[in-house]
Amino acid sequence: MPLQRVALATVAAVAVALTACAPAGLTTVAGDAAQGSGSSPVASSTASPSMPATTRSTTPTSAPPTSPLPTSASPHSPAGPTQPATATPGTPTADAPSAKVTDPPADLTLLRPGTNHSWAADKAGYVYPASTVNAWLTGRKRRPDKKIVFLTFDDGPNPQTSHVILDALKKGGVHATFFVVGSQIGSAPDVLSRQIAEGHSVSPHSWSHDYSLLYPGRRGNTETITQECDRTVARIREVLGEDYTPQSWRYPGGHMSWTGLKGADRALAQRGITWIDWNSDTRDSAPTSERPKTVKQTVKNATIQVREGYHVIVVLGHDTHEKKLTSESVGAMITAFKRAGYSFGTIS
Repeated sequence: MPLQRVALATVAAVAVALTACAPAGLTTVAGDAAQGSGSSPVASSTASPSMPATTRSTTPTSAPPTSPLPTSASPHSPAGPTQPATATPGTPTADAPSAKVTDPPADLTLLRPGTNHSWAADKAGYVYPASTVNAWLTGRKRRPDKKIVFLTFDDGPNPQTSHVILDALKKGGVHATFFVVGSQIGSAPDVLSRQIAEGHSVSPHSWSHDYSLLYPGRRGNTETITQECDRTVARIREVLGEDYTPQSWRYPGGHMSWTGLKGADRALAQRGITWIDWNSDTRDSAPTSERPKTVKQTVKNATIQVREGYHVIVVLGHDTHEKKLTSESVGAMITAFKRAGYSFGTIS
């Protein structure tokens, strides 16, 4: 069954802020039906060769309107893939550069040189190359037979919600990927150290999170984007050490929300970095009137793709002090995904 596209537009003027990370403009989600054709759902991007271009608002603004992902995906074929994905978690592939090969230390909670995670995370085998996750989401690689969920949290760290999220992940015995904002690191540098020590992955999410700087006129500024990526990586290295090397990056607002990102994509690729979007949204950055008000609503939003039969789910949540409900919902989200038979992965 061919992929059906669903487009939603929410026109809402929002101020440019560190915590405004929901997709801007009109977004599209494709079903995992992909199941039959070999693609997985994702908020679509113009850079994906296998997906049609996303419709966008033509009204330029300094602070683009936010638009949540659709609350459900298109109907799709229940058929599974004809072959599993070739990547093995924790194992470098042709899609991703290998980590530096050194002997593991006695303390496996330390950062593994050349990566964004610990030795223990590699040993446990739940770290997936960013290029593989991107290929699953954009439909360039067949979905895996097993069901995998990636919990991702943007915009941290901070002294309030970061530790609440980490406590819930630790209690649930699972791991997540944190896309951090460089200018925020000074508020809670200890959070980054804890994230690595407890087996999570840490990747850059810009320095400023300022849409007007990164995407003037809604078009990506390659120089600014790459400078902010480099600056954020340098700041993370001040905390985690010079051997810190990420393979993933998340565009503020999402790759699907902007035009003119091919240059930035190439520049990031030259650094060994692949952009990562999402296909599941807690909607904690939707317009205020549409945000979840309870833990139950947050979990329902995050698990829509479970009910749609997706095998790869990348959940978008936010790690900011005003997103207290999101941090309080992490435990319930973990329980829901476990009951549905998902394993938990992180992104290199």
